[in-house]
Amino acid sequence: MQHDKIITEAGSKNDTPRPKIFEFPLPQAGQRMESGFFNLPPSVEFDATSVIDALYVHIPFCTSKCHYCDFFSLAGHLDQADTFLDALGRELDLQVTHFGRPAPKTIFIGGGTPTLLPPEALARLMAQINSAIKFDRLTEFTVEANPNTFDVHRAKILLSGGVNRISFGAQSFSATELAVLQRDHNPESVPVAMEIARRAGIDNLNLDLIFGIPGQSLVDWDKNLTRAIELDSTHLSCYGLMYEPNTPMTARMKQGEFTPASDDLEIAMLQHTRDRLAAAGFARYEISNYAQVGKACEHNINYWKARNHLAIGPSAAGYHSGYRWKNVQSLTRYIDALNSAAPVVPITEIERLTGLARWGELAILNLRLTEGIVTHDFKQRTGVDVMAILNPLLQRYQSMGLITIRDGTIALSEAGIAVSDTIFADVLEAFAQFAPRQRGS
Repeated sequence: MQHDKIITEAGSKNDTPRPKIFEFPLPQAGQRMESGFFNLPPSVEFDATSVIDALYVHIPFCTSKCHYCDFFSLAGHLDQADTFLDALGRELDLQVTHFGRPAPKTIFIGGGTPTLLPPEALARLMAQINSAIKFDRLTEFTVEANPNTFDVHRAKILLSGGVNRISFGAQSFSATELAVLQRDHNPESVPVAMEIARRAGIDNLNLDLIFGIPGQSLVDWDKNLTRAIELDSTHLSCYGLMYEPNTPMTARMKQGEFTPASDDLEIAMLQHTRDRLAAAGFARYEISNYAQVGKACEHNINYWKARNHLAIGPSAAGYHSGYRWKNVQSLTRYIDALNSAAPVVPITEIERLTGLARWGELAILNLRLTEGIVTHDFKQRTGVDVMAILNPLLQRYQSMGLITIRDGTIALSEAGIAVSDTIFADVLEAFAQFAPRQRGS
C-alpha cells in the first residue's frame, strides 16, 4: 500500500485521474504505436545531468481485495505468476535498453502483495531485478508484505536478494477495525512477521496504519500507535482512510452501513499522531510519514523531490525529466503486450510537464516534506525564484499561521497541514498565473 499511497498523493496515481489540484494543460507527449500503446519518453529530451534514483516494481497479486483499496490488484490469479514474471523480465530488458542499466539509490517492490508469490517465484523476481541494475549506489531496498504471507523461507530469499527493509501492511491492531476494512490478517500476525524479519537479518521495518476507520475513537487510534511503538518499528506511515470511487468501502458508506469519521476527529487524530510519535522518538519528515533517527524512507523522499524513477509492472507509474507515464492496468493486456513476438512496454498514458507547470508541481511536492521548499536548492535546480512567484500568497498564509518561512525554507505549519490541499491548489495557481506575466515581461 505504501508506494501506491505515495504515488496517489504525488499526483500520478496509477489507476485514477490526478486530483484537480494537479491539473495543468499538458501537451501530448507521444504518439501511439501500432500496438495501441505509447513509446517510452525520448531520451534526447532528458535532463542533461539527470540520473535514475529509484526503481519501483508492481506485483498485482492479493489473497483478497480490501474494501478501501482502489489500487490495481487482483485476488487470486497466482496460477499466472510464472507467465507474469516472463513479461516482467521482458519489460525490465526493454527499459534497460532504453534508459541504460540503472544504478538506483532505492528499490521498492509493492502491490498487491509481493510476498504472496510462491518462494520459487519470489526468488526468480529477486534474480531478475539483481541482473537488471547496478548496485553502486543502492542503499535501500524495500518490499511490501502482508503479515500473514511472510515466513522464514521468504525472509531468507529477500535478504539474499539484497532487501534490507520491509513495509508491513498492519493497518490496525484491532480485529474489529480490520474486519471493517475487510483485511485478511489478524493483529497477532504482525509481531510474528516482524520477529521473523529481524531474525533473518532485516531490522528496518515500517508499519502502515490507517486512522479514521468507521467506529474508531481517538482512544482506539492511540492504542494502535502505542502497539506500533511497543513493536519497535523504525518507521510508521499513518494515513487517513480515503473513500475512493468504485470501492466497496465507498458503496457501503453510501448505503448507510456506517458513518465516516468527522473532519474534526480526523484532525484530532492527525495532531495526536504527531504528539504521540514525537514523544516516542519518531520525527515526522512528511505529512503522513514518521521515522526514527536515520530511518526516513529514501524511496518516499525520491517521490516528494520529483527525482527520476523507473516503474515496472501493470499500472506502475514512472517519471523522468518532466515526463510521467503509467502502464496498462490489466494483467492480461500487460502479459500479452510483453510476451508477444514483438514485445513493447504497455504504456497507456504519458504526459510531459514543462516550464512553470513542472516547477509548480515540484513546489507542492516539496511542501509535503517537513523541511519544505529549500529556496536555494529550488532555484539551483529550476532557475526559478520561488519566493518571487509565491510572495503575495506566502504573505497571506504566513499571517494566518499556515506557512512558516525561515532560514531559506518555506514549509507548512502544523495548522497548514490540516488544509494542505487548499494551499497546494493555490500554489499551483500562483505558478500558472505567473507564466503569462513572465511571457509578457
